[in-house]
Amino acid sequence: MSRIVDWPARMKEVCAFVGLGQEELEIIQSTRELVLARGEELTAAVYDHFLKFPESRRFFLTDEGEVNEERLERRKHSLMRWLRGSLDFKIDEDYPIRLLATGIVHSHPPSHRAHMGSVPSRFMIGTISFVQTALAEILDEEMADKAEAQRASVAWNKMLMVQLDILLAGYVSETPTEPEGEAPALPETQSE
Repeated sequence: MSRIVDWPARMKEVCAFVGLGQEELEIIQSTRELVLARGEELTAAVYDHFLKFPESRRFFLTDEGEVNEERLERRKHSLMRWLRGSLDFKIDEDYPIRLLATGIVHSHPPSHRAHMGSVPSRFMIGTISFVQTALAEILDEEMADKAEAQRASVAWNKMLMVQLDILLAGYVSETPTEPEGEAPALPETQSE
């Protein structure tokens, strides 16, 4: 028998687990102006990163193999809307449903692009990691008080992990396709 998930309760549970409370949400709110001032730069960096890797790049190409600038701009706009929404993150009834819907959209390709399969969940995880790192760098660069920048980065990280839990819940299963390119070479590590 199926179990109906209480998404708001699940989000509250994960918030408690990672230590995301009102204090952290207020810290996130306090970064609003500086994050939004660099928001377009951040969203462009995310999509520039996607375009570097064949397995993520393919979601932004035309049938002729060129970057679909219109689709790319729409996605940047959506990511900016998500960033603004993240600044207003609330542990309420609606937010987890919006996140779940986003996860489902990424994990279930639309019929006109079904041949492309799902956006692999590893890219959702990698995107959150990329955003965490970029936000930490922005906060460090923009905030004079480095201890405050660190607290803000920690607050953002907690909130992004709560979001990631709900986003990944949309990935009940992925729709796989065959790889379209070689895996990128791993960077060489320096030996000691």
